[in-house]
Amino acid sequence: MAAILHASWNIIVKRAKERQIFTWWALVIGNCCFLPILLLRPGLPSQIWPFIIASAIAEGLYYLALARAYTIGDFSLVYPMARGAAPAFLATWAFLFLGERPSAGGLLGLGLLIFGLVVVGSGILWNMRGKVAVSASGIGAALTVAFCISLYSIIDGAAVKIADPTAYTIVTMILTSIIMAPLVLPRYSRQQIVGELRSNWLSIAAVGVLTLLTYILVMFAYRIAPVSYAGAIREISVIFGALAGWIWLGESFGKVRTLGSLLIFAGIVVIALYG
Repeated sequence: MAAILHASWNIIVKRAKERQIFTWWALVIGNCCFLPILLLRPGLPSQIWPFIIASAIAEGLYYLALARAYTIGDFSLVYPMARGAAPAFLATWAFLFLGERPSAGGLLGLGLLIFGLVVVGSGILWNMRGKVAVSASGIGAALTVAFCISLYSIIDGAAVKIADPTAYTIVTMILTSIIMAPLVLPRYSRQQIVGELRSNWLSIAAVGVLTLLTYILVMFAYRIAPVSYAGAIREISVIFGALAGWIWLGESFGKVRTLGSLLIFAGIVVIALYG
């Protein structure tokens, strides 16, 4: 469910004109919608604040890198590459910092899944061969997004073992929007900032709610499963993202992505049965 929601709000962000302002407004509105829920959740322990601060910084960098990547790269290239490289980073961090030791079946499943993600991401490259050059800056931005994803994922995976996932997510997102404000707002005029909200308030509100709901679901997944497995399986969103790009943005899907999707599905099945 988190994967479907994540692909949904990413396709909306891709279609926005001023993506960084759009994303910041989405976080602010999403936070306002979910803030009352904090009153119904358990309080956060004091030792959780270093996790919240570190995760918020990584999240802020992620949103800036994501908006930048979408500005200079094709959605169907950037999204699969960013989400596809993240599990490889995350599995490494989980091994080093959380002491997770995937079984042989789990490693096979992770390998199939990650390879499938790479294949899905390469579909656009096959379609563009001989026509246009792939942007090195776009690839670099996508890999930066992947690194940020793995960074905040490993922090969050450790945090939700000791804190309520819903409360943790809401507070982290509030701090993320605060950190993003001085990085994003000074780059635009007041007219642009207000105009983006007036022109796209419904889409902004939808992205805000979907974003918070997505990450709350992910936090619960991290609490009940190894982070390396859950973090990899949630990246099935690349299939939904590629399909969305094909259906609504007129971008190609093709045989290569179909093969990659099957590999991803096979990896998830192997993890579920033998991980």
